[in-house]
Amino acid sequence: MKRQIIAKLLLALVAMLFFVSAANPTIGFIVDSVDIDNFPEIKLRLTAWESTGAVLKSLKATDFQIQENQGEPFTPGSLEIDTDSPLAVALVLDVSGSMVGQALKDAQVAAARFLDRLSSNDQAALVAFSEGVNPDPGQLKADKEYGFTHELKVLYDAVEGLEAGGGTELYNALQKAIALTAQLPEGHRAILLLSDGVNDPANVGDPETPIQMAKELNVPIFTIGLGYHTDEDYLTRLANETGGLVRFAPRSSELAQTFKEIADMLKTQYILTYESQLTQAGAEVTANVSLVVDGVSNQRTVLLTGIDQKLNELQQRSSPDSPEQAPSGPAEALTPGPEQTAQAPSIEASEPDQSMPPNEEPAPTVSEFLREPWVWLGLVSLLAVFIFFLSKRKKTQPICTCARCGYKFSDNTSNCPQCGESRKI
Repeated sequence: MKRQIIAKLLLALVAMLFFVSAANPTIGFIVDSVDIDNFPEIKLRLTAWESTGAVLKSLKATDFQIQENQGEPFTPGSLEIDTDSPLAVALVLDVSGSMVGQALKDAQVAAARFLDRLSSNDQAALVAFSEGVNPDPGQLKADKEYGFTHELKVLYDAVEGLEAGGGTELYNALQKAIALTAQLPEGHRAILLLSDGVNDPANVGDPETPIQMAKELNVPIFTIGLGYHTDEDYLTRLANETGGLVRFAPRSSELAQTFKEIADMLKTQYILTYESQLTQAGAEVTANVSLVVDGVSNQRTVLLTGIDQKLNELQQRSSPDSPEQAPSGPAEALTPGPEQTAQAPSIEASEPDQSMPPNEEPAPTVSEFLREPWVWLGLVSLLAVFIFFLSKRKKTQPICTCARCGYKFSDNTSNCPQCGESRKI
């Protein structure tokens, strides 16, 4: 009998583990942004994680499959990693009465460690909530609520000065944080919630409003359930239905490590690049992105807008009658095309200059004449001949004739070298 009871208990435990694992896949990812500027090339920025919240490392392009508008799935071209991607995150911290004492101290340390991981390119906001929360993002409570800022020291000081006490208006606090986050441009943005998930008083706020807002505005919620008496169902719904992740920390001493792992995960992005296979599209295109790692899969559907306009631009550039190839003005319109060149002479050839007699070229000017190389060559040659004869003339001695014997000799000689006569002719 005891063995049967033990066997039933074991079966029940296995069934519980099965359902828990089925509800929480071991991998997760979200597509943070889409870039179609260089269409047909499309870039997807995404964040991926394991069930523990740690970064899903060593991913490859072949781990993904893309399917556009229910077409044939294909593998993307490349995958890059960015370990310091700009991030905008809203910290939503429970500072109700259940956080009095060590829980608040550990939460403050954990939040500070999370801010340590951010850089000057990142933004953060703070919604520390207990009771009396106004969901209007334009109404911020001093010392507990701050809009998005790059000046993280303001948030460090605010976290350090938090005090616990009062109720837990979780739904209104989330609604406010989502509205604050939605004011930023779409991209790498998220909400990080620390709470036990129990709204108190129960009749304040609406539990469905934050979930619907986050889904419509594409704001993922990452939840950390603190304590042994958490509303696991609601915290899990918040994460799963908005594209985030849920973690549970029974002891507040675990918060610092949990916050650090989520910070590392959010600061790491993958850039997935693929060549679109679309040849026609409507106003909106859906792309199913599937990730399979070690037999475990997950999938996200991404809405691509503006693809039809990009396709029209490509078709116009490739069309021979596109405006980019048509003449842009009167001067271009007169330029003959290939067919015109074969059939008719150009305007310059068909209209000769009437100021010149036919078949007669104008006489060159002096400057044009001097620019001819053969003119300069002739002048240099004449100058060389003149110098040569001038030098020969200087070297030639005067000649005279002897009056006696008729011998010719230099006039510089006084007597005839032949007969000695001094008389010269």
